[in-house]
Amino acid sequence: MTENADQDPTHLDPSTIEEYFKFGESTAFPVFPSAEIRMRIVPAEEAIELTVPAVGAEPEVTRFEKLTIGRYTQSGREWFRLTVDATGMHYEAYVLVEAIVEQMRAGATFRLSVSEALSSFKDLLSNRQRLTDEKELGLIGELLVLQHVLAEIGEEEALVSWLGPRAEEHDFGFADFDAEIKTTKSESRTHLIGSESQLEPSRDRPLFLVSIQLTLAGGASRAITLPSLIADIRSRLEFGLRSFDATMECIGWRQADADLYPRRFQLRSEPRAYLVDDQFPAITSGRLDQVVPNRANVVGVTYRVNVSNLNYSAVHSPLDTFCEAPA
Repeated sequence: MTENADQDPTHLDPSTIEEYFKFGESTAFPVFPSAEIRMRIVPAEEAIELTVPAVGAEPEVTRFEKLTIGRYTQSGREWFRLTVDATGMHYEAYVLVEAIVEQMRAGATFRLSVSEALSSFKDLLSNRQRLTDEKELGLIGELLVLQHVLAEIGEEEALVSWLGPRAEEHDFGFADFDAEIKTTKSESRTHLIGSESQLEPSRDRPLFLVSIQLTLAGGASRAITLPSLIADIRSRLEFGLRSFDATMECIGWRQADADLYPRRFQLRSEPRAYLVDDQFPAITSGRLDQVVPNRANVVGVTYRVNVSNLNYSAVHSPLDTFCEAPA
């Protein structure tokens, strides 16, 4: 590593930055006025690092794809190392590091300095995208069902039955019935229905709404997270693993973003199945056709239904051992 202790990195121009990256070897600079705060250009990794004494709280950078933060011990002291992926933006990455240093020179903590600098560079750094809380819950519910049916009917039939990711009307299509999986974190079994076709039974096939209630698990030993559930399902797959991974990617899941899903859940109650029959409070296309004037002008229906006080049903295999049996 080449050391350059005389040059102030806050005055490097774009051409100089490019020269250091072309040089091919790591180059470190003390950041004035403290020689303990150092910037390092790492051409082999297309990165710029900023190392500071580990004082105070660690900066929060998990939402940013091009930033990572680490903590390590050297010579008996603790250090933070912020790494900026500079691929395709050498000078811009350097300017971000420079902005952090300027905040620290003004007396701000490292955490605050990083936060303030990032607020000015939102367009430069690509935010890591996570599923919304509602989509995360919904996906956990579907995967809990998939996990169960894998054990009940085997890999091939289980994967074929999972229709949700293919934008079909219902989430699962089994041999004798269809199932729409709904998951909630509320104390009541209140579920969001996203369209007038979601609870429309297919011709001559029973449709069940499967209600799953989750609650935050804290330190419970049997808690699940979205990443742990995905990992368990992957461990059960052989020939269908590639197809499952492709499906998860289409849904919006990326393994690299697993740390964005730290919430731990457990079942609040045993899942229940509700037969969607003539007495079920569903808003469907057929019912709308009967009561809404100029029905064709209604282009979208979203509503919530509370099934807590409805009679739940016995359901056929393979969900008969997943859902609570009626008393």
